[in-house]
Amino acid sequence: MVIAAVVTVAPASADDGAAALAAGGIVFTHGTPVQMRSEELYVSPQKVRVRFEFFNPTKHDITTLVAFPLPDLEWDPAVGYGPMTRDPVNFVGFTVTVDGRWIKFQAEQRAILKGRDVTKLVNDGGLPVNAVSAGRRALSEKSKPIARNKKAEMVKLGILEDDTEYPNWTTRTRFYWTQVFAAGKTTVIEHEYQPVSGNWNTSRNLFDDPKLARQYCAKPEIARAAALTGPAYQTQYVLSTAKTWSGPIRQFHLTLDKLKPGNVLSLCWDGVLKRTGPTTFTFDANDYVPTRDIDMVVLE
Repeated sequence: MVIAAVVTVAPASADDGAAALAAGGIVFTHGTPVQMRSEELYVSPQKVRVRFEFFNPTKHDITTLVAFPLPDLEWDPAVGYGPMTRDPVNFVGFTVTVDGRWIKFQAEQRAILKGRDVTKLVNDGGLPVNAVSAGRRALSEKSKPIARNKKAEMVKLGILEDDTEYPNWTTRTRFYWTQVFAAGKTTVIEHEYQPVSGNWNTSRNLFDDPKLARQYCAKPEIARAAALTGPAYQTQYVLSTAKTWSGPIRQFHLTLDKLKPGNVLSLCWDGVLKRTGPTTFTFDANDYVPTRDIDMVVLE
């Protein structure tokens, strides 16, 4: 296995497989003085789990909005996404606990077109805000009853394509809740979800394009291992931009899981990943400030 940095890529065409979507962790209101004492992050093609320990060093309780932004969805009939749940809003099956107790969170899903919120226009037209989860057939069925003048208006505004009537908007979703961090105490927040992992139908796709192989630090020894011609799964996690707390991560522990002993894991990473089991590799750091995201491929 070769460890070494990360660029988001999608398959060359719909026939090659499905595209991945990058999600990450929770974010706070900017300027929150809460410190992250530890983060334990587990990433596999099938599951992401995170355990945070936050400490409030002040003498006052801190109340802030905590949000989990999901990856944006954009309709493209030429690109298929990886597996999602059947829930068009919570399409990654997100769950969260605070100090061991399940909490209810609010959901916000918007249709965005060139920076403009067009959710009401989409709803008024009877179309699903999450057009990707609805699928081409369902979207077509829902668009049929739209009055001709209403459909013409949506085309004129750029919400629908003129010729195909496909959606042009971006689906933007986030979950959020109000969190109180007690003065001088630690709060444990844990969440997990199913990542939208992309895939190629054959691992050879990773090496057919030299640029793609470089992006995943796929060395010749990995290419030989990938001669099994099984599928390849791409999983992403946004780690570098979620620094909305105060200071570095005091203790950071990362586990990457390739799921099967015979699989091969490849990514670029700054640091040493240690093999800790038949399928797992770990990385530990103190006073950690993430500088790159996780973008890994697992080859079968």
